This record gives sequence, C-alpha cells and structure tokens, in this order.
Amino acid sequence: MYQAVYFDAFNTLFSLRYPIGSAARQLPMQKGALSDFLHRFDAHLQAAYGRAHAGPPGEASPFVRLFAAFADLTGLSKTGPFGLLVRKEGLVRHWLTVYTDVLSTLQTLSQVCRLGIISNAWPHLERLLDLLGISSYFESVTISAQVGLSKPNQAIYELALRTLRIHAEQAIFVDDMPANVAAAERMGVRALWLVRAPTSERDIPARYRHLTQIHSLEQVVALVLGT
Repeated sequence: MYQAVYFDAFNTLFSLRYPIGSAARQLPMQKGALSDFLHRFDAHLQAAYGRAHAGPPGEASPFVRLFAAFADLTGLSKTGPFGLLVRKEGLVRHWLTVYTDVLSTLQTLSQVCRLGIISNAWPHLERLLDLLGISSYFESVTISAQVGLSKPNQAIYELALRTLRIHAEQAIFVDDMPANVAAAERMGVRALWLVRAPTSERDIPARYRHLTQIHSLEQVVALVLGT
C-alpha cells in the first residue's frame, strides 16, 4: 500500500480562474519554446535563491548570493508571478481557483496516507495554499526557492521523501509537467502525469508516451484504495 502522495501545485491543485486564450487546453510542450524557457528559467532562479538562503555557508557562488540579495531587496522573492495576490484573500479567490476534484481527493487521501507537495515555486506558495483553503492537508511542502533544488532534479524528490521518512516505492507523485513525472519515475516513485485536457498520442513526444496518464485526481484515490 502506498504511504504518501505528493502533488505539484500550480496546474495540478489550482490554476488561473481566467486562463489566457487556449493555454488551458494545451499540453506543456505545446505552449511553445518561449513558455518552456520562461518556466525553466524561473525554476532555476527559485533554486538559486534557495541555495543562497538554505545551503551551507560558501556553497552558493558570489553571483548567486548577489542575486538572492537583489531578490530580497527588490521584493522579487516575495512577489513572483502570484506574490502580489497573497496580500489580499479576495484577490486570490478572484484570480485563482482550486480544481473541482481537489478537495474531495485530499479529504479521502488524508484519511489513508500522508500528503505532500513538491513544487518549483517562490516562498509565497505556502501562503497561497493557506488562502486557497488546502494547506492543512499537507504534512510536507517542498518548495524549490526554500531548498535550493528544482524539479526535475531527482535530489528534490529525495529530499521530499526524507521529510516523511518513506522510500520511493511507497510514494505516488502527480504533476502536469511530463519531464518532472519522468524524473520521479526513474527513481522508483509511482509517477502519474496529470493531463486534464483531451489530447492525442501524436501530440506527445515519444520520450513521454510511456508515462502513466491520469485525467482527474480521483484516479489517484482509486489507485491508493485499490478500487
């Protein structure tokens, strides 16, 4: 029996209430090279910030320490893409929405196993989870900007597993980004690619076609309960 389920946060548990154009209906790799570059660049910035603050003294390079100081001075580490929203609960509820299958899934799973989050995000994610009403379900929240690691680096999954003191084969991981799912799968985690929008196999790069796809978080419940 699985002892823990880890989730990604944005586009897995919650998303923009008013998605721009057809973005909500696209797979991550269909959103274009610029979108992919910005996503990876932001993840690298988050991890660099985390290394400067969470790593041993001297581990981060002078450039990384300078960037972290700049992020703190300018407020970048507290704002980020959604940081401004956390200042007012009304703004969070206006612009972000929790997917309809999330609350029932978390309520059921929390009765039979432990729950965690592994997210490439800035530190304000914890505040967002609280304002969205779902933070209390999670025993472990591993955030790239706090630990100095980012997905798909396997070290961040290993760190998350250690926080709950479980082995890879005892855990499930759910993410909407196939590269992150593939990385978790390689280390022995039961990894599930959440694809909420209808898609066809020809839209999926060959390197990701072997991944186990789910289309709703309710399928995670069925897997854990063995139904």
